[in-house]
Amino acid sequence: MMKRSMENKAEAAFLELIKSGIWDKEPDVSFFEGLDASEWMVIWEAVHDQAVTGICYAAVERLPKAFRPPRQLFFSWMAEAQAIQGYNQKIRSVWTEVNTSLEQAEVYPIVMKGIGIALLYPQPLLRMTGDLDLYIPDSYDKALECLKQWGEIKFDHNRSHQHDMIYIRDILVELHYPHNLNPSSLQNRKCELVKKEGVLYRVPEARENAIMLLKHAAKHLFNGGIGLRHLCDWVLFVKQYPELDYASIMEELRKEGMARFVRVFTAVGFEYIGIDSANLPAFWSLNFYDRLFFKRLLWFSIRKLGNFGQKKRKKRKFTIWKKGNSFSLQILRERIYWYGNILKEIFILYPFYPKQARKKLKLFFTSLNTAFKERFLH
Repeated sequence: MMKRSMENKAEAAFLELIKSGIWDKEPDVSFFEGLDASEWMVIWEAVHDQAVTGICYAAVERLPKAFRPPRQLFFSWMAEAQAIQGYNQKIRSVWTEVNTSLEQAEVYPIVMKGIGIALLYPQPLLRMTGDLDLYIPDSYDKALECLKQWGEIKFDHNRSHQHDMIYIRDILVELHYPHNLNPSSLQNRKCELVKKEGVLYRVPEARENAIMLLKHAAKHLFNGGIGLRHLCDWVLFVKQYPELDYASIMEELRKEGMARFVRVFTAVGFEYIGIDSANLPAFWSLNFYDRLFFKRLLWFSIRKLGNFGQKKRKKRKFTIWKKGNSFSLQILRERIYWYGNILKEIFILYPFYPKQARKKLKLFFTSLNTAFKERFLH
């Protein structure tokens, strides 16, 4: 009971840090009154699991000294936030360099995800980013030729990932080309120009960006783990573009079987880290079963799985191999562990699966059933 109480207190403080960081407001100090070192460590672990170190540091820095984490933890936090800022400055420098070179060749790249979405944040440099994702809408071959000046391009010859790659000053740059295979891809060439801190960015047109953000979040839910950072991105986007025709976006995603995910994802985001969810439009409202079951289910998945499945991977550290067990028993225990996890995730995530994913799942079990019959019943 005491451990649960500590976790609940730490979680409330953690969410207050996120809200302060993304909405650029003073944190409510009442959430941090009486937090001890162990509770701050719970928050620190959550910050890393969810990849929101920099966002939360912006809030921690605003706390009065009496409410801040222990001195050593505070300075570790500061050092990591500075490292995030340094990396983001570097990736922006690479963007400027690449964009200038491509523009001279009359190629106009569009920034996807990452630093483009970070522009929605009060302090963009504090949002963690990974790669530099560039969409090349036209003249892809010309773009590749231009980029060879920075080194070897790793081509995706099988077109399994729908992008090629190149490292520029140790930054991975992913080059996305027009195609219809990837459901998360951009479907048109429209873009918006955004200028921030003297740097000009070409980002996807708002409607396309919304669809891409939602599909990207769904992909992470099904492929390893969705994090609070995805929620932060989405609620900030909706706040930035309140006049967007979300009803038509919802209708388009409904055709792909994503309506429930979008509704629940949006409601969870606004309830836990956004503005009053009572102000959500009717097409995002949840029915009884969504509120009772699916909203809790998605929030549980976000909290427990963590960003990109990091928390899930950490939990795999317990020892399956036991001394004295036969080899057959070791294999059996391993299989039970993994298949149990697979079945658990299927039953938790299936209600949110898009149509395409459900078809693949059905095909998988059909082939599994066929293989079983051939192996044991013939």
